[in-house]
Amino acid sequence: MQPKALDVNIAVSRVDVTVDKRYEVLKEVMGEYYGLRKGVQTFLEELCHPYKNWEFIVREARAYSLNYFNVLKTHPKGPDAAKLYIDIFFQAVDSSRDKAVILNAVDDLLVFIQRLIKDSGRDLFRFLGVLDYAFEQIRQSPEEIFFLFVKSFYQLDKLGRTYSQLAPSGSDLTAINRLLREYYQYSYHYWLEQGDAGLWFEKESGYAIKDAGLGEIFKPVSHKQLKAWQNELARISEKSDGNPGKILSQLTKLPGYGRIVGVYNEIPQKLLSAGRDKEQGNQWKLIYLLHIMDFTGLSSIHEETLRDINRTISWLIQHENPQLIEQALEKTFAILKISAEKFPGTALNCVLNMGRGVYKTDKNELVSFFMFDH
Repeated sequence: MQPKALDVNIAVSRVDVTVDKRYEVLKEVMGEYYGLRKGVQTFLEELCHPYKNWEFIVREARAYSLNYFNVLKTHPKGPDAAKLYIDIFFQAVDSSRDKAVILNAVDDLLVFIQRLIKDSGRDLFRFLGVLDYAFEQIRQSPEEIFFLFVKSFYQLDKLGRTYSQLAPSGSDLTAINRLLREYYQYSYHYWLEQGDAGLWFEKESGYAIKDAGLGEIFKPVSHKQLKAWQNELARISEKSDGNPGKILSQLTKLPGYGRIVGVYNEIPQKLLSAGRDKEQGNQWKLIYLLHIMDFTGLSSIHEETLRDINRTISWLIQHENPQLIEQALEKTFAILKISAEKFPGTALNCVLNMGRGVYKTDKNELVSFFMFDH
């Protein structure tokens, strides 16, 4: 069935859509399945339309490249088709104005690369050139796009480890090593630019982390630790004349962006446990949960963090004095205003639970603050 998007495109533009000859290889490869021919034709016509529906294109590219991967793997022109799918994902990243579509294209591309590495088996050698092409394209992406690859759920360091294990002996590892160097360098530089996690907490909480016994909580993401990893990366990179396989192995042992995000995600719960009592622990926890919401680089855990803010502030409303609650509500509302568009359901639930908690206190000043000051 022809998608409505294509019908609208054709009706509005009133032009005949001609499929670019470069995509003929996709028709040839995917034509192995007779039932796919019409769908593939529609997909390619949309891809060649002057007013492209990138959401549809990305969705179809993911479906064809992953669901029919075995066709790519076994067809003589499979590598050519695989390279075209990579180009299509990059076209979507470059051309779409929809952030969600761009993020999906980035993730889908990484999933496809992962599939090429893990599931090609004995045929992996046929796709090495395609993989090198993809690695270089990612590395050369503009900074704002490269950041999307860096912070994707499908982490580049994990992809590198898989490639290190499965790449045929004697493979040219130049492209993957270059990409990983860039990935780690960008990751460490990004977090060093954000300010030291422990020093920020000292300023906000009024407690010296050493005196409060909190040093170990912040150590894994401290500037000192980040600089140590940065120095180790430089040491590995200087061995450019060394064994590429050993260099790749050493690179993939470094903690990547996802590991750092994981540490940040664990800090609030550790602060809760480290408090001298539940009141202090929950106060510390809320301080850092709100801090996490300030980081664009932690967007992958923002929705989960909002839920935790909801639970934590509900507890504080029941157990803390009105002045402290007002301060907590003030900061939380500021975060919710920013987050409501991206996570409307979670943000609304947080407001409702805060409201219920405030009303249960029977403290008129607090109720008035909640109702009329926001």
